[in-house]
Amino acid sequence: SHDMCTCDRNFQGADCSLRTCPFGKAHVDTPRGDLDASLTIGDHNDIILAGSTLYPYGITEGFPLMSDTAGTVIANTAHDYMECSNKGLCDRINGLCECLPGYDGAACQRASCPSKANSSTPGSGQGERSNTNFKVFNANSAFHGRAAEVVQRDQCSGHGTCMTIEQLAFLDHGNTYDLWDKDVTMGCKCDPGYTGP
Repeated sequence: SHDMCTCDRNFQGADCSLRTCPFGKAHVDTPRGDLDASLTIGDHNDIILAGSTLYPYGITEGFPLMSDTAGTVIANTAHDYMECSNKGLCDRINGLCECLPGYDGAACQRASCPSKANSSTPGSGQGERSNTNFKVFNANSAFHGRAAEVVQRDQCSGHGTCMTIEQLAFLDHGNTYDLWDKDVTMGCKCDPGYTGP
């Protein structure tokens, strides 16, 4: 009881020197495995590791425990809340997420709109070191585990508006899109005379 730190909120590590990054709905879920070393995987309602700095309300080994605002457990769910939305690395020094190419937001919670980054950094789609598979880029030097300080530039090539999939569906004859990613999947609404992603 006298040789262990109890960390303040959003700090972790043996000496509480490491920061916790923002959480968002995970784009992809990651199995956690046998966290308590019991040689079995618990069910979605077997909460373990309660009180940890990263998961103060506990975490499960099985499929994520999801419930509605009334506390009713929802079966067959996914996209649990994860640090940096499972699409970035946490910079433990300053508590900011560095998002993988194609994602942005404080918790990497949004899929970025396509852009023409005006830099020659890897992933920008320009220069001999470019990665043409990642035309979307957060304008940082590369994915090094440090948080991006420069926001994404030139979304939609400067000839459109970046909108959520819910907004784009509504603009297409009033369609309704109400799935889990309605506010996180982004796309371009092109200006007249322009087409393409």
